[in-house]
Amino acid sequence: MDLRPTQSKHLVTGKDGTRIYTVNPKVWNAHIKSIHSKHNIPEWYMQPSFKWLYEHTKIGYFPRGLAIEKAKEIYVIEGGEKDYTLLAHEYGHILGHGHTNNLVPNLMNPIDSMRLTDGDKISDRFEENFREYYEKVLVPHERNRALPAVIALGMIAYGMIG
Repeated sequence: MDLRPTQSKHLVTGKDGTRIYTVNPKVWNAHIKSIHSKHNIPEWYMQPSFKWLYEHTKIGYFPRGLAIEKAKEIYVIEGGEKDYTLLAHEYGHILGHGHTNNLVPNLMNPIDSMRLTDGDKISDRFEENFREYYEKVLVPHERNRALPAVIALGMIAYGMIG
């Protein structure tokens, strides 16, 4: 499936030539399926039973990003362009890293909530390669995500003092 300009948007190109695109949610599943077919990428979550389970129960896995190592292209569903761990994870694929076991809590875990450590320093390499995008788009977004936690901790501390 070749994406039309209205279905995808080029966000940024890194120093190493890696390009990041967002894809419209309406065509995301078809786009993922076509990339898997074209590049012969067998992923368990593309099997009909797993897709049905997720679509009907929201239990399981839904891909929000995809990297094509040879083409140096990263695709994320719209909304994923500000998700630092998703982008760094996909960049890890560009660098040649595969998924880890679901129980290993590092950046290359396919489950987002399990991406807790980064022993391979993939995040650092992502930040260096996409420095301007990281500083202008991702850092402010991460600050906004942290602000409610800081406020909550302040309120708890104030409550303990008072």
